[in-house]
Amino acid sequence: MPYRARLLGFAFANADLLFEVSRNGEIVFATGAQRDIAHGKPLVGLTSKQVFEPRDDSHFLSYVRGLAEGGRCGPVRLKLVGGADVDVAMCRLPQNNGVVSCTLGYSGLRGALAASSGADAQTGLANRDSFLAKVSKPAQPDEKLAVVEVADLAKLPQDQADTVLSKIGQAIAQSGIETSGRVSETGFGAIVRRGAHLAQVVKKALSDGGLGDLQVAETLVSLKSNGLTSDQRMLALRYAVDKISGGGTVPQDIGKAFDEIVQETEAKAIHLTNVVAEGKFSMAYQPIVELKTGEVAHYEALTRFESANTQEMIEFAESLRISDAFDLAVAVKVLGAVEALGDRSPSVAFNMSGHTLSTPSSFGMLAGLLLRRRKLARKVLIEITETAAITDLQSANEALQTLRSAGFRAGLDDFGAGAASFQYLHAFNVDFVKIDGSLIKNIGQSKRDDQLLKSIVSMCHELNIETIAEFVSEEHHYKLVKEMGFHLGQGHYFSKAGPILPPLQDKVRARRMGVRESWG
Repeated sequence: MPYRARLLGFAFANADLLFEVSRNGEIVFATGAQRDIAHGKPLVGLTSKQVFEPRDDSHFLSYVRGLAEGGRCGPVRLKLVGGADVDVAMCRLPQNNGVVSCTLGYSGLRGALAASSGADAQTGLANRDSFLAKVSKPAQPDEKLAVVEVADLAKLPQDQADTVLSKIGQAIAQSGIETSGRVSETGFGAIVRRGAHLAQVVKKALSDGGLGDLQVAETLVSLKSNGLTSDQRMLALRYAVDKISGGGTVPQDIGKAFDEIVQETEAKAIHLTNVVAEGKFSMAYQPIVELKTGEVAHYEALTRFESANTQEMIEFAESLRISDAFDLAVAVKVLGAVEALGDRSPSVAFNMSGHTLSTPSSFGMLAGLLLRRRKLARKVLIEITETAAITDLQSANEALQTLRSAGFRAGLDDFGAGAASFQYLHAFNVDFVKIDGSLIKNIGQSKRDDQLLKSIVSMCHELNIETIAEFVSEEHHYKLVKEMGFHLGQGHYFSKAGPILPPLQDKVRARRMGVRESWG
């Protein structure tokens, strides 16, 4: 089956197992937690009656045989032969020769989020995921989601902010509101009924703390289900809350905000899925340069969308947890470019999201693609991004080492930009780290920050890890990162990204600022 077709089928998957089944119930493809399903046996070649209990198998087959081309159904609750309850969703793609694509999860998205549920340390309220898991349950007719934003909290000194957040948490907890939580650094949410106002509770807490002049903005969002499944509802709520509490543009008629955001989410998701599945995006290749010699060490593959902002598309894919399909599509393009040049291909790096690395089914798809092309390993580098939090660091490291043991080089992207960077460096065995460009752009402006950079570089030297400085755009950036001991540099000072991956030459040297040509 073509990878682009499989991408479309699995683009919305957030499951423990992905599999494909023929109309007679034979499993023809599977990836993910297979051994947990069939008592240690590979699933491919088994039939659905060896997976599901007899009564549920007949239901499953009726769904499979009843799906028209392009049809989807589920998730439906079925029981495995071993007795476990699972949720199964199915779709039949026109280009898949009658085979039905299925996802299987033990507890769906709500269970996955509930597993990471808990309390927010500063307020004592439910944390974001725990709160949204509760909000996703069916609402009463008079219930609404209230989201309160106190943007200026971010400007307070840390000790003062801690005190105020504690007061806000206590006030909300004592207000009689049953379901509440912290949804962002400066945002709070609650399910409220007619006559209840979360904003009033927060304002009083601020006033009691001597900060009554801080601006408080409240948004009320409809909780109508609109026929969504619980998983779809959870994703839409996460996206809606992020958009409202994250400084995004909110529709003027706030009473219709949720419905509009859900519709927008669905349309964007369908568009992104089709763009990814059909490969309707391009790659640009920017050289990464050895600072001592000026020669190109390798290139980074950067994504370019014709009809949308690339960063927005990537963030949207992360928010709906469909970045795994995007990662796979990028890998297909990069490997294709390397294969096309053969021995003349330079080495190329591409990004893998933390979500893909830490989700067994998603990583299984990508790892399968890479391991089938392990002859290209010496030409391919993988940069792990910090856009999605990785909770099981040990399992993620084991997955990463599977690729490194096959010869692929791997490293951490945007190091220093997020709170988890040093935690990841401690947990993962990697070949390189790329220091976040925000630190490089300000190099030379603060002795304290410069000393921190030097310490990072020195630590990586001791661990035998290469360091890459990105956003090297000016000559003084180049001189300073070289003096600090960085191994490699990337940025417009050397070259902009070009649309073509250039073949190897005897000695490839990056152009310096003042020369307008760029590689590719």
